[in-house]
Amino acid sequence: MQDNYGDETKRAAAVKTGGADVPAAAAETAVPAASNTDTPTMPPGHKLVDPFTHYAAIEGGDAFFNGDYARIDPEHGWVRGREKEPIGATEAFVANMHEARHGHIKFAKSDGESVEHRTALIRERPELPPCPACGNIVDEHDDKRCDWRPVVYLPLRSVTDPDDVVCFTGTGKGARRAVAQLCRIYAREGADRQGKSPAITLNTWSFENKSGGTTTWPVFKLIGWEFFAPGVPAPQPQPIAIPIAPPSSPAPARKRAVGGDLDDEIPF
Repeated sequence: MQDNYGDETKRAAAVKTGGADVPAAAAETAVPAASNTDTPTMPPGHKLVDPFTHYAAIEGGDAFFNGDYARIDPEHGWVRGREKEPIGATEAFVANMHEARHGHIKFAKSDGESVEHRTALIRERPELPPCPACGNIVDEHDDKRCDWRPVVYLPLRSVTDPDDVVCFTGTGKGARRAVAQLCRIYAREGADRQGKSPAITLNTWSFENKSGGTTTWPVFKLIGWEFFAPGVPAPQPQPIAIPIAPPSSPAPARKRAVGGDLDDEIPF
């Protein structure tokens, strides 16, 4: 199987030694160190990026994964790839939280069309951007009227075979919730993971929906912590700036009844 996350060890070594085999996602944000004399002058409101990564982003080079995708099939449960190869309930994976992405996807409607993606790294932009087509945020998005769908991606590698890498993907609320829950565990305050990532098994949770049918959501069961690239700690996530929410207005005081305490309104 061919994928862009396969040989993480070599890429990690390339980063340390200045090699060229650096992932595109890392190249967008990690600019090689330069001396003071080599640092270009930037106009206000600009940032330094890798020119090749920027060109790929402009021309639609967002197909960041070329291997098997793991997802929930309504009939077969957890599967991988176009052939829908089953994934066993006891098969364990290590999640690459550093490369988790979310955004929007437009599926091809005919043979002449291709799939389009607009995604961002969750560690860089945790809030899902508005839909590139209709402009709605995720809670207001109408999947029946818009061809684009919110989507989330999480690279996973087999615990037993580090070269076997798949990428979980889903376009529903359950997929986003599953990744969010794993993010919450990964970012738990005070926990020192020492660069390790969550080791998980792929489970499901089914419930009756409003239409009387059955909805199945993915569930990631935590079973331990391991390096995604064997022996190579994951980079420490860097804090990002978010707006501070304004303080909530105090609740208006209730008027007291004339009759005294016994006539007070009971807040049921």
